Amino acid sequence: MKNFRNSIRFRVWLLFVGFTTLILIFLYCTQVFLLPVFYKFMKTQEITQTLSIIKSSWDSENLKATVDYLASNQQMDIMLNIPAETPFGQPFTYYAKKSGSPTVSLSKSVSENIKEELLNSKTGTLFLPTSDEGKDTMLLASYVGTADNIRGYIFIYSYLEPMGTTSSILQSLIIMSSSFLLIIAFCLAIFVSSQISRPIVKISRSANKLITGEFNMAVKSNEYAEIAILKENLNEASAEIAKTENLRKDLMANISHDLRTPLTMIKAYAEMIRDLSGDNPEKREKHLKVIIDETDRLTALVADVLSLSKLQSGVVEMNMTEFDFSEHLTGIISRFGFLKDTEDCNVQIDAEPQIYISADITKLEQAVYNLVNNAINYTGEDRTVCVKLFRKDDKTARFEVRDSGVGIRPEDLPYIWERYYKVDRSENHKRVVKGTGLGLSIVKGVLEAHKFRYGVDSELGKGSTFWFEFPILDITKSDEEKEPPLLKE
Repeated sequence: MKNFRNSIRFRVWLLFVGFTTLILIFLYCTQVFLLPVFYKFMKTQEITQTLSIIKSSWDSENLKATVDYLASNQQMDIMLNIPAETPFGQPFTYYAKKSGSPTVSLSKSVSENIKEELLNSKTGTLFLPTSDEGKDTMLLASYVGTADNIRGYIFIYSYLEPMGTTSSILQSLIIMSSSFLLIIAFCLAIFVSSQISRPIVKISRSANKLITGEFNMAVKSNEYAEIAILKENLNEASAEIAKTENLRKDLMANISHDLRTPLTMIKAYAEMIRDLSGDNPEKREKHLKVIIDETDRLTALVADVLSLSKLQSGVVEMNMTEFDFSEHLTGIISRFGFLKDTEDCNVQIDAEPQIYISADITKLEQAVYNLVNNAINYTGEDRTVCVKLFRKDDKTARFEVRDSGVGIRPEDLPYIWERYYKVDRSENHKRVVKGTGLGLSIVKGVLEAHKFRYGVDSELGKGSTFWFEFPILDITKSDEEKEPPLLKE
């Protein structure tokens, strides 16, 4: 029950019904409390406007016709009283009623006391609440002229009883309408909440499959833009998780294989030394050489894993130094000279002289070694790898490693820098490719740590070119600047 109350469906339904209820309560309060006040205000404005019209028509020959029209049109009783002492003519009193004979209530409401209060008022106008047989009425009293020279009195009498009738009708109508609208709001809230919650529930069920290891799932799109974005993100996340899981499995398989092979060799040759070649120096040295080589392979594998972990965790320290990259690169490539005799592989270098760089020598050397070793693994039948270092412009230099292999498919290019990722080129590649798929990830980490631009250009059937660019360090100095100055005697 608690989960249901916390669900999107229930809360949307509750907000929808609550909002509708608040609107209905507001309308009811407005009709009950504000409508009478507003009606009285409008009635007062209407009476005041009628008084203004009568005063403006006071000296007109159509005064009585105007008063009759106003009484009939505005549903009011109007009385004009002309005192005897005014020069307006013979004293008289004129009644104009909304219908029928002159009203008795108006005559009863007008008294000499009202006239006295009117003379004592500052504005010359009085609004007096009255009643007639229990019905609310309003009396307005005013005069034409001045307090010292009153030309006539004007009394306007209006009933407010239509407001009571209208209010009762509106109250009954709003109660009926509210009940009907609440039922509609209740049903509509259920429908809307279901429409919103249903796709989210489906997404939740699909997400639960991730826990069980079912990553390759597809969630259909929805008409709601937000839900569609959420589903798209979930699809992408599940695809990335599936890819990571596959890469993890490949990593475990590759590392297990790479660990098992040297360990097997170490154990086998150690047993051979123990049982067979322990007393034969020549065979013993040969067997020990195999053990040492396999131990070096294990050390390199562990070093690659540790290097990648440090680079990606951001805890690696950069020891930046300034050095001649051209000269240092020549030394690195010379280490691959033994491949020409052992594996018939030729690593060619074409480096412009005196290209200086500011970098961590050890880590940059590791990146270069991995790029060259990767090219050697995937080069073509000519067994040639080309290494180039040249000035791209006055401020930038470019390093390239090119192989003549089968190339990389365009869809694989975005992923080759990821850890554990190894492009499957077994159909077109006859040699067994060694490694765990960590080399290019280490290269990526090193180059990004140096903030160098890097990339790969590849074409199927023609090979690949891995490259990175870096700013040239301008440290060219004259011989006099390089030598310390002599002290003058």
